[in-house]
Amino acid sequence: MPSVAQTRRALALSAIAGLGVYRPPASVPSARRLTGSEVTGVSYRVQAEHGVTTASLAAGAARAALRAGGIDTSDLQMVIVGTTTPDVLWPTTACQVQTDLQLPMIASFDLYAAETSLLAVATRYVAAGAAAVLLIGAESDNQLVDLPGQGGSMHGRAASAAVLTQAGGEAGVLATMTGGSAQPDGNGDAADRILLRGLTDGVADCLRKANLTLPDIDLVIGEQSAPEIMRAWCQTSGISSSRLVLDPPRYGSLLAAAPLMALHDTVVEGRLHNGMTALLLGCGSGPSWAAACLRWGGGGTAEW
Repeated sequence: MPSVAQTRRALALSAIAGLGVYRPPASVPSARRLTGSEVTGVSYRVQAEHGVTTASLAAGAARAALRAGGIDTSDLQMVIVGTTTPDVLWPTTACQVQTDLQLPMIASFDLYAAETSLLAVATRYVAAGAAAVLLIGAESDNQLVDLPGQGGSMHGRAASAAVLTQAGGEAGVLATMTGGSAQPDGNGDAADRILLRGLTDGVADCLRKANLTLPDIDLVIGEQSAPEIMRAWCQTSGISSSRLVLDPPRYGSLLAAAPLMALHDTVVEGRLHNGMTALLLGCGSGPSWAAACLRWGGGGTAEW
């Protein structure tokens, strides 16, 4: 909860110094799909012929974000990686990035299947005093197998990153919120209703903390893996399609990498300019939901 002074002056909780993305070229081989007896054990996981690893994607996006923000690795005090596809559970992907970037012994941890709350978690550490936090969302297709009912669906492979630093004014992350509910009994419609109600209430809370209203928001970057929920929320909230960034074919399979990548692309493509406000929405199973309100302040962008 921001202080009275922060609310009155609309001061940011953290600044976004740089955004970086890493989208491997199409020439990089995809993971070979495994079925039947091949999935027994783990001998096929994360082999070189499967293509890029989650950690290497994350490190590439991290380098791009650091370069974009003009941040030296010595300034970092924390690395947070969100992913649903870690190569291994230990060491964490964040620790592998820490080693790849030759960082000292700083706090490094992963958030699994938690893309809805990534920006909120990192912002809280900056607001608590961390000088610079490296936030990464990364997904790969290395260890995925075809399970019954999946129909051969695959994750996208890409990573995005942001360097969050201490805020010095009105630009940056203004407010965040996270919420969730136990899975209700009944069909999927009941879960969707709870999710929509929770998201609506959560957005109202986030905007209240930022001293803004929905008409003040220039762009809404939606949850790319849940287009139906996003469109339903926009309809009930009165958000026009021109203010909504929602492109499932482009971002829908990227999960934890999608929010920061969509934010990066809106800046590069000229949809988000200095002084404009954006609302990032996330939702997932549980159901769970999250929102982050920011005012863009001209942080750098780069692609690895």
